[in-house]
Amino acid sequence: MHVLALFDIDNTLIQSSAGHRQAFDEALKDVFGLEVDMTVINYHGMTDQEIIFKVLRKYNLADGTITSNLKNCMEVMALKYAEIIKSETIIMLDGVGELLTKLQQNDIICGLVTGTLEKIARAKLKKIGIDHFFKIGGFGSDHMDRAELAKLAIKRAEGMFKLDGQRSIFSFGDAPQDMKAGKAAGATSIGITTGVFSREQLKSAGADEVFQRLADIDNIYKFILNKEISRTL
Repeated sequence: MHVLALFDIDNTLIQSSAGHRQAFDEALKDVFGLEVDMTVINYHGMTDQEIIFKVLRKYNLADGTITSNLKNCMEVMALKYAEIIKSETIIMLDGVGELLTKLQQNDIICGLVTGTLEKIARAKLKKIGIDHFFKIGGFGSDHMDRAELAKLAIKRAEGMFKLDGQRSIFSFGDAPQDMKAGKAAGATSIGITTGVFSREQLKSAGADEVFQRLADIDNIYKFILNKEISRTL
């Protein structure tokens, strides 16, 4: 099979990281001189760059000021998190390791589509020993728009694994933005209700299928296999 499975990280593979939010707060204070409250926006499903912009706009910073300091802010965030993660516990959600192993054993390529900065994303996954499953990805440090991250991850996979046009792509996530990004990139979007969004919200955002959790390994694999069989008929 020429199959690519793309995964969001927070609330899809792992529980949301408090240390990630701490790195945000500390970086925004160091770079912009502001003590912010991230809850001034509904940041669930947003990319890191998007969160930075929307939070700082709430504090009346001009886009030009944000843009000119954005790269520095992301670098400071990554440095802050590199220290924070040394003492942070990352909790992998049920079934994740088993599902990734099953996909790998069946020659399904796994990648990431995450709004998290790449250095922070990789640090989280290394901490729980699953980073090696993901050779490629689209990350919050690449672009602000999640759909562009999905397209970039696919392009990188095509380049690394020589995938031709006859391939199937599946995009897993817990937020409506994940579903919309997957559809925009031409993927089959699969919702996982391990975040704050319901089955109905994910379906309304374009999910082709929704599972309660990634621990539903047999049914998830069966769904992928049936889609691939249908494509090749």
